[in-house]
Amino acid sequence: MALIGPLAACPAKPDKQQAAVDIDLRRFVVNVEDGDYAIGGEQPLVTIVLWSDYACAPCGRSWAVMKHLVEDYGEDLRVVYRAGTVPGFQHGERAAEAAFAAGGQGKFWDMHWRLFEHPDDFSRPVLRKHAEAIGLDVPQFMDDLDTGRYAAPRVRDRRQAAALGLSPLPAAFANGLFVLGFKDEAGWHALIDREIASARKMMQEGIKRADVYAEFMKTAKRGRVDDNDEAKRLQAERAAAAAAAEPAKLDSPDARQRYAIPTGAAGFGPADAPVVLVEFIDYECPYCRKAHTEVVPALREQYPDDLRVEIRHLPLEIHPAAAAAARAAITAGEQGKFGEYHERLFADDRGAMVFSTFVRVAEELGLDVERFKRDFQTREVSDALAADVLLARYLGVQGTPGFFVNGRYVDGVRSAETFTTIIDEELERAKQLEADGTARAELHDALMREALGADQFPNAHLEVAQPTHPQQDPASAGSADQP
Repeated sequence: MALIGPLAACPAKPDKQQAAVDIDLRRFVVNVEDGDYAIGGEQPLVTIVLWSDYACAPCGRSWAVMKHLVEDYGEDLRVVYRAGTVPGFQHGERAAEAAFAAGGQGKFWDMHWRLFEHPDDFSRPVLRKHAEAIGLDVPQFMDDLDTGRYAAPRVRDRRQAAALGLSPLPAAFANGLFVLGFKDEAGWHALIDREIASARKMMQEGIKRADVYAEFMKTAKRGRVDDNDEAKRLQAERAAAAAAAEPAKLDSPDARQRYAIPTGAAGFGPADAPVVLVEFIDYECPYCRKAHTEVVPALREQYPDDLRVEIRHLPLEIHPAAAAAARAAITAGEQGKFGEYHERLFADDRGAMVFSTFVRVAEELGLDVERFKRDFQTREVSDALAADVLLARYLGVQGTPGFFVNGRYVDGVRSAETFTTIIDEELERAKQLEADGTARAELHDALMREALGADQFPNAHLEVAQPTHPQQDPASAGSADQP
């Protein structure tokens, strides 16, 4: 190990300062490809591969340094981009995919620099403005974001980082030499000058310029960098911070209890129905589709006057377009067309779950399309979706679809008979209440009189934040998609 200069690793929380670290003088194998996004020379003597996150301030400063270094060294230096993410920076992955999506239209670097110039907000409306500013085909760009078309290169970069044992960002490799954290220009010059001298010596010994990086890789080791003591220390700090920030494990609803689920959400059926079935859905969930096409319509037909179905949204991260679809349905509801729009999102001829499809469906249903486009991006729609997600979390709903029949929990797709048994029990109680003089409009409230209130929900004691779900194969999820 040799001290090259003070570095500050990107922390789990912004503005936290880290101690100086050394540069590991062992070389590691870091593969580069012809299609990589890079600035600098085509046949460089020094290749820097840099993992960074657009929400990470030291990463942005590192790229500013890289731009200056390329100006200084010209054809002798090449800097290769790799997408990285940092816990605590929730929108970094979306920003990385935005850069790749811009790259699909030949404007990766235009988006790259713009994202680092505006690191505070990577929401969908802001990314749209960036796309407009750099002259992208905006509908195509937004469709690419909504469908997760460019998630693959982001995941590829993350897997390569994991294989190398990278944790704090920024993290770089200069001809395979590991450089952890931000480093100023003077420190980089010292390292690059030394590497150029080594490369020129190789060339004097007969190595072609185009083969310099491959020659460095011949003496590099395969493996992980996290046996570096300083990297271990920083990784331990980050793990502790992540553990402290990680939400507590949620308790699931108890099917034997009755929960006072707020009513009044968009849905189907008479407002004075004594039985209310609340359904948490994800528009990309195949089990939700099955429930929608096979179970819920049968129940609505069987109980046309006594059952109301209300829809709540719980888009899962394993379905990249589900949140956008939920926003579209909520937006249609602002114009009184939730039911029709909800039906179309489950239709066979709906088309891909992308913004252009959402707009086309709005047009087909006779909505004010320009208003739909505006409302789709409003905070009100975002807040409505967030409210549903948070309600699901406090209740402990951990998969879709999830049902509450007058507050009694049913998880996943079940036969219609499962629901009719509960509904018939509720209607029998309602019949008794009505015989005792309870008005029809008051039956539901009377049936829910003993339900557990919000302060008694399974996770009422927790500070429940909006969830981030681990990736999971839906095929392995049993009768419900699991978050």
